Amino acid sequence: MKVKVCGMKHPENIKALAELDIDYMGFIFYKKSPRFAETVVEVPENIQKVGVFVNEDIDAILEKVKSYGLKLIQLHGHETPAFCEQLNQVLAESGKSEVQLWKVFSIQSPSDFEGIEAYGFYVHGYLLDTKGQYRGGNGQKFDWQLLEQFNFTKPVMLSGGIGPEDAEQVSELYKKGLIAGVDINSGFEEEPGLKNITLVHKFLQNLRTYEQV
Repeated sequence: MKVKVCGMKHPENIKALAELDIDYMGFIFYKKSPRFAETVVEVPENIQKVGVFVNEDIDAILEKVKSYGLKLIQLHGHETPAFCEQLNQVLAESGKSEVQLWKVFSIQSPSDFEGIEAYGFYVHGYLLDTKGQYRGGNGQKFDWQLLEQFNFTKPVMLSGGIGPEDAEQVSELYKKGLIAGVDINSGFEEEPGLKNITLVHKFLQNLRTYEQV
């Protein structure tokens, strides 16, 4: 199972997290977020940097891709399939065709899944978060049983309100083939942008244990 830790800000915290068995590290480039990333940091090559954007223009996204060395772009706003198509084209023209796109969808009820597959040709994965007051970091779960009602054409990353106690349930969703990975954030924080490394480490250990059961 792939694991992404999002909302990273502080260099020393990032360095400590990078020693754990994670696949992606997320940096939020949305100025209204308390987890807004302002400092370029290096991480090991085995960890891919993900940039989170909300209704940002393509030039600004491309600048962050280059300055931060992003391998993935996570679109968390009202971006259309046409926008995703254009972004892919600009990335290719800029020599960054290897950079992948994830589109975020905020879920509360079955109707919120409508229209997801319109993006299937233009993005590499879907990230399902919980619909709430904020664009991410709401600390709430949607009904994960809804995942069983849909067959997605792209890998699904699960987000929204996931905490240390959810390792077993998340692993079950993965073993059923309903998700490809998990995105954790506010449920593991001491304050916005500062992760509790011990909690993340224990969660990862539990995930790996339940995966093998």
